[in-house]
Amino acid sequence: GAEGHAGNHFGPQDKVNNSLLIEEFRRQLDALGAANGKRYQLTAFTPADPAKMDAGWELARVGQSLDIFNVQGYDFHGAGSDNSWEPNRTGHAGNNFQDVDDPYSFHFSNEIAVNKYLEAGVSPRKLTIGMAF
Repeated sequence: GAEGHAGNHFGPQDKVNNSLLIEEFRRQLDALGAANGKRYQLTAFTPADPAKMDAGWELARVGQSLDIFNVQGYDFHGAGSDNSWEPNRTGHAGNNFQDVDDPYSFHFSNEIAVNKYLEAGVSPRKLTIGMAF
């Protein structure tokens, strides 16, 4: 799975377990809805970092259960971010598009993140982007 913050315990089973947990939430919400005639949405705060998507998310699978993926489209750079890929790098906190003048080898943007979700088969109707302000 994705490592998260220092001190978090993680392992290779976390990716599948994440999918199983989301599927169970969906089953439970559907059962509750069947009992009371309501439809419950299931949403998740999800990564914009392609490496974290690969490490911890079966996007196509969880796309069958989630109603909304709230993609973290901010904290890409800066001291307060969890940017473990290049911690001493500066740049826009939530750029929508890749900066053509970006001198780094790892390029990051909302466009790259959204395309990764779409390529995995997630419906564009299920994507929202959290933006810095």
